[in-house]
Amino acid sequence: MKPFFIVVFLIYSVINAYIFYKTWRVIPEIRVVKVLFSVVYFFLYSAFIIAMLGRNALPLGVQKFLYFPGSSWLGIMLYLLLFFLLTDLIYGLGRLFRLFKQSKNFRKIQVLTGYVLVLGLAIYGYYRFTHPQISEQEIVIHKKAGDYKELKIVGLSDLHLGVNIDKNRLKRIVQFVNAQNPDLVIIAGDVVDNNASPLMQEKMWEEFEQMHAPLGIYACLGNHEYLSGIESSMNFLRKTNVRLLIDDAALVNDSFWLIGRDDLQGNGNRKSLTDLVSKTGVSFPLFLLDHEPINLNDAEQNGIDLQFSGHTHLGQIWPFSLMVEKMYETAYGYNRKGNTQYYITSGIGLWGPPFRIGTNSEIVVFKIRFL
Repeated sequence: MKPFFIVVFLIYSVINAYIFYKTWRVIPEIRVVKVLFSVVYFFLYSAFIIAMLGRNALPLGVQKFLYFPGSSWLGIMLYLLLFFLLTDLIYGLGRLFRLFKQSKNFRKIQVLTGYVLVLGLAIYGYYRFTHPQISEQEIVIHKKAGDYKELKIVGLSDLHLGVNIDKNRLKRIVQFVNAQNPDLVIIAGDVVDNNASPLMQEKMWEEFEQMHAPLGIYACLGNHEYLSGIESSMNFLRKTNVRLLIDDAALVNDSFWLIGRDDLQGNGNRKSLTDLVSKTGVSFPLFLLDHEPINLNDAEQNGIDLQFSGHTHLGQIWPFSLMVEKMYETAYGYNRKGNTQYYITSGIGLWGPPFRIGTNSEIVVFKIRFL
């Protein structure tokens, strides 16, 4: 993995050098301004790197001080790069074909316009992140579920709790969930972001205790529980009132089954879905939690009625959404194969830049009818 991170770091540094150079050339030739710009730019360039490298050692206050501006810069940097490359291309082609004359003010206009537009886009993206939408999905299952004719289930995924999505944000998420008056809450992995330590320090399990669902709260693991350190992630999750299903199944109120798969990236030797289903009663409705939406045919072949997954974030910000849609059969939303129904959520939280651009943060409210 080290060569991969070295390549990523070099690309990141080259992009930052390009944006720095573009900006440096147009700011006033005043020493104090130049020095101040250099200091601020270096802070933004290095903040995320330091926060990530020091996530197991730095005090939580220092991590928060570094992580938000550093992660925000990742998104701002991306859009500045795209804007500058596009306008450079347009200007270059215009000069080549003599569509317009050389302008001494082009660089200043380009840089000023780029920063204004991108900062406006960042504010918009931050608003979209902090104001999640409710996605309602009606599901009809042609099986009996005990005495239940209807169920309201709230689906969450990709909370990514940590430095950026802290206890205060989790409190708002819990309030958001409780306002839906769910019978059951299901979480499709990635409760933890990069490190479980902030969750322990802020006692975030206290907020989970305020989440109300008569039939309980169930979750499966995601890849970030492993990336954060599976033992520390498990230590936190055991403190919550969330029941973890790790290659396991639970019969809920003698009415329907919930199956939770281990994460494939974290455990390549996880149990097969066939083995897990064999432990259940197929006459009951079968609900599946599987963090990453791959091998969707597996659920259909094993008689799953509803699979709930996350992981994709739908790319989180454009143009990554276009890439993710090419990577997965269903990167977001509802799908159906035979009698098996699927919902892939874009998630309530996020990783890295605190923006949603071209995507939404969401909770999913399933209104399920049993016939």
